[in-house]
Amino acid sequence: MATKMRTALFHRRNPGGVWTIDDLAEHPGDIFFVDSTKTGASDTAGFGLSPDAPFATLDYAVSQCTDSQGDVIYCMPGHAEVVTEAGGLDLDVIGITVRGLGHGTLQPTITFTTADTADMDVDAASITVENMHFVAGFLNIAVAIDVNCTDFTLRNCRFTENDTNENALIWIEDALLVASNGLIIEDCYAVALDADNTHFVNFVGTGANYLIRNNILIGDWGTVAVGGAGIVTNCTILDNRIYNISATAEAIIHLADTATGIVMGNMAGGTAAQAQGIGATACALAENYYGDLGGDVSALLEPVVT
Repeated sequence: MATKMRTALFHRRNPGGVWTIDDLAEHPGDIFFVDSTKTGASDTAGFGLSPDAPFATLDYAVSQCTDSQGDVIYCMPGHAEVVTEAGGLDLDVIGITVRGLGHGTLQPTITFTTADTADMDVDAASITVENMHFVAGFLNIAVAIDVNCTDFTLRNCRFTENDTNENALIWIEDALLVASNGLIIEDCYAVALDADNTHFVNFVGTGANYLIRNNILIGDWGTVAVGGAGIVTNCTILDNRIYNISATAEAIIHLADTATGIVMGNMAGGTAAQAQGIGATACALAENYYGDLGGDVSALLEPVVT
């Protein structure tokens, strides 16, 4: 009887290309490439299968993906595109991954401009976005990333403001009710210093099983850097480093009084005018620190041991 042989590596061939070996864990479905800097890049049939003949825009690449087969889109180093209207970039195919290649000035960029309603919508479940640079390029963008479906992961991304009075009031917002269950934001870096800003991430719904961890956030968020009025459940906010210079924010991390979960290991810095660093009444709190980083006083343990 023949022995069954199994491997995680499989071969495939793109039209006009050579045979390649892929790791099934990384590429279970189709692979597409996007590069605005490549001469001849085009959002037409026959492109996108090779970095030598890529698509020109991410939105078009998404439209070529298939639900639930794990397609991966690579944004090549230096790729740049703009979002100029509500839903101008719509991630609406289940299970895709958008992965930026390149670092520093070569990290692929998505700039929101032209209208304060310009945003990226997440309209399908189980989507991951990695290593992208999101840039606010217009005054008081309402919500830059609108998460409307479950199990969205945002990993190792950067958030900046293009110039004075070009900002996102809210960078990321969940959906009403439970549509954003399983939201993950991790290993991200933000600098957002416009005084009109209100949140980095705003909880407005009743989602569950959120994970916000290992982010470095520096900004002027007049309401709260992380949190909101939505009654979320089983939310984990872990090991973040947050500095909020706003004198009007009551806290840096703040959840609704009946929201549940764990808030642990966060370092929160702000101004002396803020009442506290952490506000999460019904959550398990441990080993968080808060301090007025405008002075030379060490941060204090919060909650205080009693």
